[in-house]
Amino acid sequence: MVNNPLVAFQEAMRASGVFLAADAHITPDGQLHRARAADDKAGALSIWYNFHPDAPASGAAGNWRTGARLTWCGKRQSALTASERALLSQRIEQDRKRAQEAQEARHRDAAAKAIRIWADAAPASPNHPYLLKKQTVPGIARQSGASLVLPVVDFSGALHGLQFIDEQGGKRFISGMAKAGHYIPVTGMPSPDSRLLICEGWATGQTLSALSPGAVVLAALDCGNMQAVAVEARRRFPALDIVICADLGEIGMTKAKAAAVASRAKWIWPHLPDDAPAWVNDFNDLQIWRQGVAS
Repeated sequence: MVNNPLVAFQEAMRASGVFLAADAHITPDGQLHRARAADDKAGALSIWYNFHPDAPASGAAGNWRTGARLTWCGKRQSALTASERALLSQRIEQDRKRAQEAQEARHRDAAAKAIRIWADAAPASPNHPYLLKKQTVPGIARQSGASLVLPVVDFSGALHGLQFIDEQGGKRFISGMAKAGHYIPVTGMPSPDSRLLICEGWATGQTLSALSPGAVVLAALDCGNMQAVAVEARRRFPALDIVICADLGEIGMTKAKAAAVASRAKWIWPHLPDDAPAWVNDFNDLQIWRQGVAS
């Protein structure tokens, strides 16, 4: 047994990528708790944990937003007695079930809140600063206060959350939203006989839609979610013509290629002329720059 199991548990959390906020503390009572992550925005509680102080000291923790998680025990597996192994196995299963139930409750609450906000949101102003900057039209976007509001749905069309974009282009998702495999339907919903383009962001999707009339365009929210969206699209529509549209940069290109391979899709990226400025990073940026040059 380590000298201070609570300290050891917190060190294991950090080693696994679960970083508590500086003012967050572990409650050692064997119950599921939520806490602020070091990079959480105000009001967010992305971390969950369950610490059992009684022998053998053990715990589980994770970050719902990043997906990082761990299970931990203060004794080596080889040093556990048969009864301790049985107890530890029971704790792990209970902790897993509690975390899953809490996650599902967060998703339900976020979806219910999203439905209310979306229903109350007004049509987006064509003169919203973000739309003017991106040189695009509102499309499906609505507006709540000064922020654009975009729906995040699954392949059945069910609303799971919202993305908010403020006047300066700052983006955030509704807290607790289920993101994996969900997307913003830029132009309609996929069907077996339509070409499907999958990109990262909504503004990029708007540009791709204008450049590819008749195609269905989905914004996968970020590069890390493109594969989940593409794989689900391929599962539902085995013969569908799917094209993954990458943002530039090592991470964006790597994730887009992985999504294309996993979903048996094509993939494309912006091909820049030698005189393109450094800020051009996606299809929307390229279109804006080209229009500026042309004018």
